Amino acid sequence: MSVASPSVPQSRTIEVLDHGFVRLDEAMASDLSVVNAARVSFARRKEEMDDSDRGLIRFLLRERHGCFDDATEVLTAGGWMPWPAISGEEFFATLSPSGRLEYQPALRLVRKEYRGHMLGFKGMSVDLNVTPDHRMLASTLTTREGRERPTFRLQPAHEVFGRAHRHVATASWEGPCPASLELEGEQYPAAPILRLVGFFIGDGNLPASNAVCFNLRKPRELAYLHRVAGEAGLEVRQWGSQRAVILGSGLRNLFARCYEDREKVVPRDLLGLAPELLACLLEGLLESDGSRVVRAAGTERQTYSTTSKHLADQVQELALKLGRSASVRPHRHRPGDGHFGTKDRWRVTVYAPRNSSPALGRTRAQAADQMGVDRYDGLIHCVEVPNGTLYVRRNGYPIWSGNTPFEHNAFRFHIRAPIFVAREWFRHRIGSFNEFSMRYAKATDEFYVPAVEDVRTQVGKPGSYSFEPVGPELAETARQELAAVYAAAYAVYERLVEQGVARELARAVMPVGAYTEFYWTVNARALMNFVSLRVAETAQREIRRYAEACERFLAEEMPVTYEAFVAAGRTAP
Repeated sequence: MSVASPSVPQSRTIEVLDHGFVRLDEAMASDLSVVNAARVSFARRKEEMDDSDRGLIRFLLRERHGCFDDATEVLTAGGWMPWPAISGEEFFATLSPSGRLEYQPALRLVRKEYRGHMLGFKGMSVDLNVTPDHRMLASTLTTREGRERPTFRLQPAHEVFGRAHRHVATASWEGPCPASLELEGEQYPAAPILRLVGFFIGDGNLPASNAVCFNLRKPRELAYLHRVAGEAGLEVRQWGSQRAVILGSGLRNLFARCYEDREKVVPRDLLGLAPELLACLLEGLLESDGSRVVRAAGTERQTYSTTSKHLADQVQELALKLGRSASVRPHRHRPGDGHFGTKDRWRVTVYAPRNSSPALGRTRAQAADQMGVDRYDGLIHCVEVPNGTLYVRRNGYPIWSGNTPFEHNAFRFHIRAPIFVAREWFRHRIGSFNEFSMRYAKATDEFYVPAVEDVRTQVGKPGSYSFEPVGPELAETARQELAAVYAAAYAVYERLVEQGVARELARAVMPVGAYTEFYWTVNARALMNFVSLRVAETAQREIRRYAEACERFLAEEMPVTYEAFVAAGRTAP
């Protein structure tokens, strides 16, 4: 189907409303950029499109998104969550281009029924099940350069499938690193307190008194408790068979927060601290219910056991923020296994740094054993985030993975619109915005006065209403009333500024009908999402006019993508 698009003026500016415009300032977007993003590899990059590429774009728009199966979980700012429980309001762990862990909001939640093939990747510390078009963060090992200097990039799963490649499971992390913690007015040295918290989570209990108690038998554990408590400036006493560390009320409240639903947890705010302090927390955990194995090469493998699945998940997150990867696996209770109690446990294995980029398919036999195709019939899930990557796990094995190929391009628009239109625009949280500031510059003296035919009345109940034009007399009255209010407000603004009132305060009198300007940088997928929502009949008329102008530029710059977008029911991929 051919879709005709209106021509765009040579100035690349489309006038909107009475004083507004949409100007395409710069476009680094084309249909070819989508094709190359979907077929990322050195051998598949193309300089010109052919019919197969047009078919690929139509497929991507129709299928919309590569996704994860029901059994996959994703790391959020609140911890690990299964995909079926995701609402889209969470903040998600993402990997920045520089390799730093960042939590970002979702631009869109994808959840749909899927019946078809899923590609499986399974190794010693990898377990993924994704749709064939899903993008994976991987480095191929088919060249000497790739083996010696891995370069991780987002590649479609179907292109990685069957080939030797590495995944990445680590990140760097930044957080506050205070020398001391202030708890109810008292200062405590941060490092030893965090070691004590970790040790308490494994071996301690909190009685009604202002103390934490430990039932310890091993000389190593007793020595560690005395050393850490001494470094924190706390007294250790013997209460019968127990050792008690005497606390102030503020410090007791910190240890009380280590319980949730009668299970031990790491207080969520502590997981946001700097790696230097998180290392102290992990040290205390390992000294209680953990173990360390130092290999001949000098590398260290660490394990931690707990009956709390929540705590095991937190230790895995802790490892990530320390630049390590870790797996979480269930371990059934067996009599005589050396652990107290009869509950089943979860074992967290923190891998040595050299094992944090697991490889698959090094040989043909391994490729056949570690990668496979399954039939799937059920829901698939994903979210889109600005960084384009998510930290996911399946069966306890975490890995970084990616999003949609329609994000490897950019449009930069210069927009002039009434403030109320801009505020609606900014609610989309897509792209980046840079707005003119009335705090530093003089406010505009131009305001939106609707045309006679745009003055309308609301008919019906909220949530189920329509708009109808008013009579010409009322329309003209409304226009005059608006103009009078604008003139009065601007006169007050000018008078206040002339009398010495700061612009940042004088601007408070400006109505939302005043024009503002902003730059908007957005990728093709997000632009299609904006257009699909704001060109709809249910959108406010004024912002719909701006969305229509943006749509004209999309059609001009990416005609094949635009045609596929319309054919797919004007639904963003």
